[in-house]
Amino acid sequence: MILSEDGADLYYTTHGSGPPLMLMHGGLGPDHTYFRPWLDGLADVATLIYYDHRGGGRSSRLDSFASVTHRTFVEDADRLREHLGHDTMVLLGHSYGGMLAVEYALRHQDRLDGLVLCCTAPAWDYDDELARNAAARATPAQLESLQKMRDAPLESDEVFGRLWADIQPLYFHHADSSIIERMDANTSYSAAAYYLSELLLADFNISDQLPTITVPTLIIAGRDDWVTPMSQARRLKAGLPHAQLAVFEKSGHYPFIEEGPRFLHTLRGWLDSLER
Repeated sequence: MILSEDGADLYYTTHGSGPPLMLMHGGLGPDHTYFRPWLDGLADVATLIYYDHRGGGRSSRLDSFASVTHRTFVEDADRLREHLGHDTMVLLGHSYGGMLAVEYALRHQDRLDGLVLCCTAPAWDYDDELARNAAARATPAQLESLQKMRDAPLESDEVFGRLWADIQPLYFHHADSSIIERMDANTSYSAAAYYLSELLLADFNISDQLPTITVPTLIIAGRDDWVTPMSQARRLKAGLPHAQLAVFEKSGHYPFIEEGPRFLHTLRGWLDSLER
């Protein structure tokens, strides 16, 4: 644990050796554990820094999120970097974590050797596409779960966890129930953190600022990702001046699970190409 300036504890763990690679998980609501063990295979080329965003997972649960913004999460990550003694690092953000990673780059790109944006978007302004994608693949029960999650604060972490598990098959090109159960078993859920993400995403749009991010960037997209679809990967690629795009044809929202060997090979090659 490290203690933030305002008293919130952040849970973190490191794995491996080599240059630092910090991982920002998505959600908000679940924690970092869905990265593992799939990304642990990079431990021979990088020190992997896994952590839980404030208000969720094993980090401090907050009485109020009233003052929490994307900048709060950015400064938490930077404080963790400093605490671990790293002048610079590579930052990987997945899903909502990718949005936070872009915000980090906008404020602290001098502290980045590289940026990896996995299955994410530069804005939350494509509701019509999301609705079409959901309608095309979700069962009536899954659509009901999605609607419950969007409508109002959920009454408990347990309810949120059940709804999250209900919709997880939508996030895979080929859903494997044993993998989804494994992900669910290791996750500590926070309904309050998820509701915060709904509020913060309402006006999230950094598309116009992308050209100011000049660090080397790897954009990773799953061809069958319904929630951060290829249209958003293309927006990122068009806006970021030093970006390359890797598309995983047999993946949804979790290419590091569905196409793990290729994902690790791609990321290893890109990390090797960076000038440290």
